[in-house]
Amino acid sequence: MRVRHKPPTLVSMWMLDVFCCALGCVTLLFLLNSRMAGDAVQASRAAQLDLATADQRLAASITALETTRLKLNAEEEERGRLAASVTELEGVRLKMSDESRQLAEQLKTARAEKDATARKLATARDDIKIAQAQLDATQLALNAAEKKVDVTAKERDASRKQVADATDLLKKKQKDIDALATREAAGAAQLESLRRLVRTKDEERLSLEARMTATRRQLTDLEARTRMTQKDLDAQLAAARAAAKAAADELAAAKAAAAKTGEELAATRAQLKDLTKEVDDANVTIIDLQGTNAKLADRFNKVQRETEARFAGIAMTGKRVAFLVDMSGSMGKRDLSTLDDTKWPLVIETVCKVMRSIPTLEQYQVVTFSGSANWVFGSGEWQKFDGEKSVETVKAALLRVRPRDDTNMHAALEKAFSLRASGLDTIYLFSDGLPTSGPNLTAAQLGLPESERGVILAKHLRETLDRSWNRAEPGRPRVRINSVGFYFDSPDVGAFLWSLSRDNDGSFVGMSRP
Repeated sequence: MRVRHKPPTLVSMWMLDVFCCALGCVTLLFLLNSRMAGDAVQASRAAQLDLATADQRLAASITALETTRLKLNAEEEERGRLAASVTELEGVRLKMSDESRQLAEQLKTARAEKDATARKLATARDDIKIAQAQLDATQLALNAAEKKVDVTAKERDASRKQVADATDLLKKKQKDIDALATREAAGAAQLESLRRLVRTKDEERLSLEARMTATRRQLTDLEARTRMTQKDLDAQLAAARAAAKAAADELAAAKAAAAKTGEELAATRAQLKDLTKEVDDANVTIIDLQGTNAKLADRFNKVQRETEARFAGIAMTGKRVAFLVDMSGSMGKRDLSTLDDTKWPLVIETVCKVMRSIPTLEQYQVVTFSGSANWVFGSGEWQKFDGEKSVETVKAALLRVRPRDDTNMHAALEKAFSLRASGLDTIYLFSDGLPTSGPNLTAAQLGLPESERGVILAKHLRETLDRSWNRAEPGRPRVRINSVGFYFDSPDVGAFLWSLSRDNDGSFVGMSRP
């Protein structure tokens, strides 16, 4: 019998079917896992976009909140200025009332003098009538006596003497009448002048009361706007907090989604090596982007801290700081001949802003100077810095003084450097001019123009700082002097303040005109 070869039993039709089915399952799993990986990548990108959108909304909310806060601060300043105006107008009204009372008393006195003069004039006129009657009677008697033949010469002479006496008395009384009439005319003119002055003062008082009413109405309107702004600020703050909470919730959801995506990607990496490589690459890219984002955030925070710690280019430093505030007459003027009521409040706000901007401030003292220098608090002992409470205390103290007299900067720096032994490390000088008074002036130099005297005093001041007050000493650093110059006409002022700060390791900034 012929033997035929049989096909091997290892490979049969049913095993081929099983192999094809297994290949199809692998292909199906590959496609399914590819789609799942793509969905996971899209979910991760969507989470990143949602996170960026939330950050943008939070930044916009913070910006709107800051804008509203600045607006509220401006309105608070305006309300303070209006309150000061009301107080000043009230003082003027009281002064006008006192003047009106004085004028009324003068008018009353003038009327009394007029009445007394009228009575004297009536009495004098009666005396004249009596004297005229006596003169007429004497004349008649003289005529009768002359007609008589038997009248002696002695009687005629006596009669003539009586007539002469009566004539003299009449002239004297006439002079008295003329003097009284003159006094009456002067009294009437003075009375009319006083009446006009009273009418003028009454008109000024009415105008002043109208201005006070208008100012109070403006103050009431401003307070109403302030309350509305405060409500808007509270609403925006609540919205910002809600937005921040929503952003935090979205961030948590995004993190949860990212965690879930990580688990799915880990499962996918276990199943497919090719997809694992792609997902690893994507994770590396995400990690790089997150690292870049963190670096950018760090750089932004650093720049923001540096920006907040500077005022118009001056580095805000110092633990024990003395603030020297010029309150000479020029601090209340725009130029030599023009008063400016806004300049002194601007100086005070600048001092407060500098105080708020010093992150390391622990203790402080304030010196005001014009013709002399004075401690604002006590007798020069250090004051503990308590944040905004201390700033408001300084602001209230400076608002109680008014610019006057000349500029004795030597006295102010001498007082400030008396604190060096107790730890003074920084001085902030606020001024708008050269020194105009102080030591080191000869009798001849006292008669020089103010600008020339200022150059001599400024040079002496810098030399005193270098060789005495702020000289370098072992174990004790020099005191840094920063200067803030307010708008001024002379370039010598800016050059002096810049040189003073440069010589003493500080900075200078000039404030422009308002």
